[in-house]
Amino acid sequence: MPAALGSSLTLAACWCALSGAALAAPVTLSPFIKLDQFGYLPGMRKVAVIADPQAGANASQRLPPGTGTAPYQVRRWADDVVVFSGPVQLWNGGATHAQSGDRGWSFDFSGLQASGSYYLYDPVQRVGSGRFEISEQVYAPVLRHAMRTYFYQRLGHAKVPPYADPRWTDASSYDGAGQDRFARSRWAKNDTATARDLHGGWMDAGDTNKYTTLAQSAVLQLLDAYRFHPQAFGDNFGIPESGNGVSDLLDEVRWELDFLQRMQDATGTHGLLLKVGTDNHNGTSPPSADTRARYYLPECTSATLAGSAMFAAAGVVYQSVPSQRVYGSALTARAEAAWARAQHTTADFSSFETACDDGDIKAGDADVDAAGQRQSALLAAIYLYEATGKSTYRDFVESQYTRIAPTSSTWWGPYNQPVQVALLRYARMGGVSDSVAQAIRAQKAGQNSVMSVQDDQAGTDLYRAHVPDAQYHWGHNAVRANVGNLNLDFPGFGIHSDNAAQYRAIAHQHLHWLHGANPLGLVMLSNMSGAGAEKSLQEIYHTWFDHGTVWDNAQTSPSGPPPGYVSGGPHRSYTGTVAGINNQPLQKAYKDWNTGWPENSWELTEPAIYTQAAYVQLLARSTLPVTATQQPLPSAGPGLVLYDDALASDWEDWSWGAQPDFAHTATVKAGRYAARVDFKPWGGLSLRHASGMAATPATPLDFWAYAAQATELRVSVQAQDGAASAAPGARVTLPAQQWTNVVLSGEQLGQPALFKRINIQLNHANGRTVYFDQIQITP
Repeated sequence: MPAALGSSLTLAACWCALSGAALAAPVTLSPFIKLDQFGYLPGMRKVAVIADPQAGANASQRLPPGTGTAPYQVRRWADDVVVFSGPVQLWNGGATHAQSGDRGWSFDFSGLQASGSYYLYDPVQRVGSGRFEISEQVYAPVLRHAMRTYFYQRLGHAKVPPYADPRWTDASSYDGAGQDRFARSRWAKNDTATARDLHGGWMDAGDTNKYTTLAQSAVLQLLDAYRFHPQAFGDNFGIPESGNGVSDLLDEVRWELDFLQRMQDATGTHGLLLKVGTDNHNGTSPPSADTRARYYLPECTSATLAGSAMFAAAGVVYQSVPSQRVYGSALTARAEAAWARAQHTTADFSSFETACDDGDIKAGDADVDAAGQRQSALLAAIYLYEATGKSTYRDFVESQYTRIAPTSSTWWGPYNQPVQVALLRYARMGGVSDSVAQAIRAQKAGQNSVMSVQDDQAGTDLYRAHVPDAQYHWGHNAVRANVGNLNLDFPGFGIHSDNAAQYRAIAHQHLHWLHGANPLGLVMLSNMSGAGAEKSLQEIYHTWFDHGTVWDNAQTSPSGPPPGYVSGGPHRSYTGTVAGINNQPLQKAYKDWNTGWPENSWELTEPAIYTQAAYVQLLARSTLPVTATQQPLPSAGPGLVLYDDALASDWEDWSWGAQPDFAHTATVKAGRYAARVDFKPWGGLSLRHASGMAATPATPLDFWAYAAQATELRVSVQAQDGAASAAPGARVTLPAQQWTNVVLSGEQLGQPALFKRINIQLNHANGRTVYFDQIQITP
């Protein structure tokens, strides 16, 4: 092996124990080949980077001469057969990429789509990459680990087998006298009359405090992850609620929502308390050993608005699941009560409390400025309108949305992603002013210069995942995940549909960056060697998994931290005492350690529930199949809604073999009513327009549907009453017991020039009942 290969590793040490099939692997694992260490979906763009460090801590590790002179290979792991080869491309004429301190080449092997286990091989240097998979399920175990971190973050819940790995067990925490079930007011610590039951919920980050305001983005992004791709979140993630017939994501979020309900009940006003925690920094490991008293901060307008937003968004989601409908309705009622309370305490949303947290309860400041509280109010109003259809909430949104970020600044960056999604959802709802819907979508359409297409086309980043210098700050990995999410919002809401593949590829590259396709070659999740990562985080800053405990380091401690925690990430302005971080290129401004003050490792390596949620959403959305049932597109403007609480006046029911009820109230997606259709075998719901509506080849049909069991439908369009359908019919399979957004393009429908009749036919020999809502077409 040439000496210039530096810290190359023997591959057998990484994979023999895991797979038992390392005989065909390369002898030497090169640290210079950067790729997603877990692997890729078959249809993804797959680009590895061969890095030649020029600056930073690894600058002495240089690639030897000859790199880039011969085609790279993809070899099958099991038998060493070459299945793909191609040239490498020098980045930017051999320039050094300032953010990473590297120069390098890219190797595009997107043409390989066959499922299997592989590695990359450099035939000149005779070195290879680690093993990676190509599979439709490649990220399923990663997502499971990432979601299970929330179970380990639960307070007031024992972590015991079979739900907890024996390495990470602990008794229930903060159940003692003066703790979460009897927490007292920070302003009356000795007054037992102030005691409130505030048990449950998640510890916010590496500390064990619980915050209403800081939970907002975590709860909303997890709910959005579910709404975008519910099939990604099964009922088998190994938590106590697994197997109850409800998605484990919804079960986990409910753990936090139930705690937030206690925070609301404790006030007696329908407002919410702000924070629960301890009044000193003396962390204890494990959490069950902590006997410190716990205190709460009283009601604050920021907490009440955040609570309203979370309850409102959750109400919509849980009401869409039949077994959770009562719970969802109760959440909506809580959201409305919190809204009314906030309307009073803020003098009709004009005056906000911004200094409720005096710092006595240690760690994070739970206060939110006025601008952030207005965002919470906007979120609450959007989801309350979706849940109730009440004009009060619609009027608030339409009178205020231009005064609230991101629309007020016209910059849709990675700091308010839940608000962006809510606005884009609002633009698709029935009854929304056409001008407002168009303005929202137009603003989003103008964001190609924001960490998106322009940077991708310009080749700004050697690692194809550009984030500006200013975004390398505390919590960078949450920002990066949200850059991926904001790119997925373009195809997710049918904006610039012609570039949908490019937006997805950009988002996926940010995921690959988090999975090791970065200059550190480091997977930004803890302890993932068992899931296929050659180099993942060994340490995280966390009270439980603290420095010096048995959970300290994944390689050198008996247990190490659990798998799947996402750390804060590279930080350009680290303030601790460890040298050699601030002087690194931005993408290398990281250290894998967990020591406390004065080294302040928390600035880089502390996980947080909101960072985790941004990553979970990106990972789940990256696995979203590109199919008719998974591509939400823009809603129709006025006059193009066929059904939304009622059949539009210019459409009539011409169904056959089916009995529609257009005022059904029990199973509803949004608003007051849905259309229940009792189909006989092969029956059809047929909606007819009196004169026919003109269409272009791109005109899509968009509706929501729900069935108790997996059901296949055939959807077609007729241009005239007696004419044949424009196409044989697009087949759509509805999964059981969940609302599914079906979007069919004009091409799938045969590119009809006129929508005269829209037919949704049951494709079964036995009758079924199917529910429909928000049926619309878009010009």
